[in-house]
Amino acid sequence: MADAYISAFNILQNMSRDDIEIYHYCDSATYNVPPHRHDFYELYCLLSGEFIYHVENLQYALRPGAGLLIVRPGEMHWPEFEGPPRELERIVLWMNPQFISSLSIFLPSTLGTISENLQDRHLIVPEEDTYQVILGLLYSLLYERSRGDADSQYLCHLILSQLLIHISRVLNQRTTEQEQPGVRYGEIMKVHEYINAHYREPLSVNGLAQRFFMDKNTMTRQFKRIAGMTPGDYIRRKRLESAHALIRQGYGVQHAGYVSGFTDYSAFYRAFRRRYGFSPGDLAAQVRPGSRKEVQESEE
Repeated sequence: MADAYISAFNILQNMSRDDIEIYHYCDSATYNVPPHRHDFYELYCLLSGEFIYHVENLQYALRPGAGLLIVRPGEMHWPEFEGPPRELERIVLWMNPQFISSLSIFLPSTLGTISENLQDRHLIVPEEDTYQVILGLLYSLLYERSRGDADSQYLCHLILSQLLIHISRVLNQRTTEQEQPGVRYGEIMKVHEYINAHYREPLSVNGLAQRFFMDKNTMTRQFKRIAGMTPGDYIRRKRLESAHALIRQGYGVQHAGYVSGFTDYSAFYRAFRRRYGFSPGDLAAQVRPGSRKEVQESEE
């Protein structure tokens, strides 16, 4: 994507146009975005990096290709950036609800589907082919916004109409899947919330499936569609983030791993190095330079 399409992030989050605004951000996200609401729709597409996004009392693990997040007008939301700063690239589309309503004369069934099926669901997960089509439409919107000629506004509205149709199709497909017993969205979010509260304790995918009376394979598949990763991967991620934070606070590396839920130090060491690109001891040595020999001995 050309540099001309990159936008400077505006923490005020105010919409000035009466139809749509689209932004392409690429930065290290070191700023703090507090919980906030606004009176327009926000569509969030993450292109690189990963982090947690909160919407009301729900949270979503965002990563590239894992889906599109849609926040409705009036919903409290905010990103949660943990760990060291890292490059994040994303496309954010803002849509004025009055303008969206004005399209109902052309897209009555499409807008009805979006309104009915979003409800308290925010993450939509298209099939790969559909995701690539939607991503292409977002880039087309960025291109037309950068041109800004006499025809750009009309083309943007046509492109947006296509985008809404594809979103409607994905929501229709997801609604059908969620009506099957045991795979409803609310049940998966209960698993998600339970992991958030108990990840430091002994947890297993089998145990979670039994606790929530779900088939293990079905739970794993649906959890991945909604959260962007398997339950096992999500448990490991929560534990690693906890250990990372504790080491930065001055905890010993073995103690940080243990209290975060890891019972095997070798497994903790490998997972930590794979996720962050350096060992727990390397991080501890940065926090406490004089402890380098101590942490090296503990890792040997």
